[in-house]
Amino acid sequence: MRRPGRVAGWRSVAVLALWLGVLAGTVSARGEPLAAAAPARGAVPPPGAVPGGAAVPLPPAAPAAKGPQITGFRGATFGMTEAEVRGVIGRDFHLPPPSIQTGENPVERTAILSVRVADLSPGAGGAIVSYVFGYRSHRLIEVNIVWSKVSDASLTPKALAVIGARLQAYFAGEHFAPGRSALNVPLPNGLLLFRTVDQAGRAIALILSGPVKTDAKSGKRVLTPTTLSLAYAADATHPDVFRLEKGSF
Repeated sequence: MRRPGRVAGWRSVAVLALWLGVLAGTVSARGEPLAAAAPARGAVPPPGAVPGGAAVPLPPAAPAAKGPQITGFRGATFGMTEAEVRGVIGRDFHLPPPSIQTGENPVERTAILSVRVADLSPGAGGAIVSYVFGYRSHRLIEVNIVWSKVSDASLTPKALAVIGARLQAYFAGEHFAPGRSALNVPLPNGLLLFRTVDQAGRAIALILSGPVKTDAKSGKRVLTPTTLSLAYAADATHPDVFRLEKGSF
């Protein structure tokens, strides 16, 4: 994905809500209609899903519109082999081979490479970056990034909210095609900060999640962030994962 230009003075309702809420270590979001539940994939939820939680509908397609193409994350591009991604991890993060952990999703039969990155970007804190390889292709189909107490014990709800606000502004500055993006969608256990799909069906999703309670006095829904997840997917609608064939039971 190409790097965006900066958008001077850009603000959104969610960013303002984040900045107002983080003063108390929480984030407020209004109780708007919420989406239905869906399972998570890999180390973090795939685009369109929330930990424990909610499917986010794809924005309506706009065939004539153009915008940046989503090709992967940093040096890792969709379609790479595991060996190629291992090389990219070394170049992108200057990490030795032993720092790469291997795993698998037993349900979807996908292989996963994960690394802990101390400071993914200046001031962003530690994150876990996971690379998911397709069931049939054995090629890179998804990259998931998670910030939480597991990745960095120093991350507070306020810090997660601020990182999320910065990333939301970053992606909004990419100028994705109109009609293909969604911002500030309340979820049962979080807030979808950003979601987009390019013309090839490749997607990005940025989700801030954690316990959500309703304030007794104001009636507002209050989110206390515990996890910030960012996912890049080669095919958000028909991912290369194992599924039982129709009619097999």
